[in-house]
Amino acid sequence: MQPPDREPELLYGQNDVPPPLRLVLLSLQQAMLLLLGVMFAVVLGAAIGASQEVVVRMAGLTMIVSGLGTILQAVRLRWVGSGYLCPNVGGPSYLPLSIHAAIQGGLPLMQGMIVFAGFVEVVLARVVSKLRFLFPPLVVGLTVMMVGVSIVPLAFCYFCGSPAAGDAVLWQDLLVGTVALLVMVACNIWGRGPIKLYCLLIGMAVGWGLSLFVRPIDPVGYQFVREVPVFAIPFKGLSQFRLAFDWSLAVPFLIISVCGSLKSFGNLLAAQKITRPDLAATDMKPLVGGLTADGLSTALAGVVGAVAVDTSSSNVGLAAATRSVSRWIGVCLGVMYIIAGCFPVLGASMALIPHSVVGAAILFAVCFMILTGVREMLSDELDQRKISVAGLAMSFGLSTAFVPEVFAQLPRALQPLFSNPLITTTILGIVLYQVFHIDVTLAEWRGRKSRPGVRPQIEE
Repeated sequence: MQPPDREPELLYGQNDVPPPLRLVLLSLQQAMLLLLGVMFAVVLGAAIGASQEVVVRMAGLTMIVSGLGTILQAVRLRWVGSGYLCPNVGGPSYLPLSIHAAIQGGLPLMQGMIVFAGFVEVVLARVVSKLRFLFPPLVVGLTVMMVGVSIVPLAFCYFCGSPAAGDAVLWQDLLVGTVALLVMVACNIWGRGPIKLYCLLIGMAVGWGLSLFVRPIDPVGYQFVREVPVFAIPFKGLSQFRLAFDWSLAVPFLIISVCGSLKSFGNLLAAQKITRPDLAATDMKPLVGGLTADGLSTALAGVVGAVAVDTSSSNVGLAAATRSVSRWIGVCLGVMYIIAGCFPVLGASMALIPHSVVGAAILFAVCFMILTGVREMLSDELDQRKISVAGLAMSFGLSTAFVPEVFAQLPRALQPLFSNPLITTTILGIVLYQVFHIDVTLAEWRGRKSRPGVRPQIEE
């Protein structure tokens, strides 16, 4: 008999526990999309001129913190966690500022500023709980959709082999990425049973195997795998926990923390809509707990010296693709990543997966994230007001990706608001919805005022 909170269209609902083998394979499939976090640790280490030992330790710590954050997100304690499958990953949002802080004041300054950003998100989480009226279905759908759209540039760059500026796109990379993506889609559409369930793993395996035949083997990467230790605890004494703070970096990290919180809020909204599609109104309590968990995970990353972590949009999309949203997948995934963080050779080996295969996997998962947002937008009847809100917010939001040079001419204080399609669309969607409905809101307020004995109905 199905649990009462399990949605009929879901294969594994929020509280379902898959059989052991399926649980491990579904968790491993989710883990494949978290590899970018390890790569960002390598990028950060290279940018600040860190030694190989420091890079390996930072990558291991990032995996451990991602695992702990994913578990914290999934279990949902009284004040912390959402109870949703919304994994944590070392994200790119904080990367430029982290590099700047590390160059300016070393790793202690980078760690201290990341801790500061994490606690800013924890504070913001308590404020969000009072703002449910700002998130009607239209705004929720816009936010969820733009979370997916904002990942497309990074995903497509990886799909093409992650070429640097001016580099040629190799046909081998395009072939490998295309074949991997087509296999994922074919298995998801026409597959049955395990083939459909593990569509992403199958597609990545086929793409990786094909790349061994059409792309030259990277001797540097394989040499690195041979050099890293098989087992190593990435903690090197109390000196690792030194923190510093610089007021000149407080505002930039405050802004990026607010932007990161908006992204995580969108991811958690998407996870809620996928996990509980019949929910009549947004349930703010798990979202507040989820943002709190994300903020604490970011702060923990700063304390131990890992790359700042964030919730992963592509993993939420993958959960929608496989119809497996069990939070126990998140717990198992977190345990896997904690263990993997103590085995550097595992992370180094996974980093050998071709970029085009990783890009194909992200593109596949993002499709479901985008359409989840579109479906939520269309769940409410659209009138002229809502069409204007959605059209204007999307137009301005997408323009930040199409013509970023125009927004680069704005005053520096305003540039963070127009730096990303997600941030711009979400802010404009919230503001325009309230502005275009101000006469409706005033009419409702006057009606309640004229009937003092009647308590207004609050949508649950």
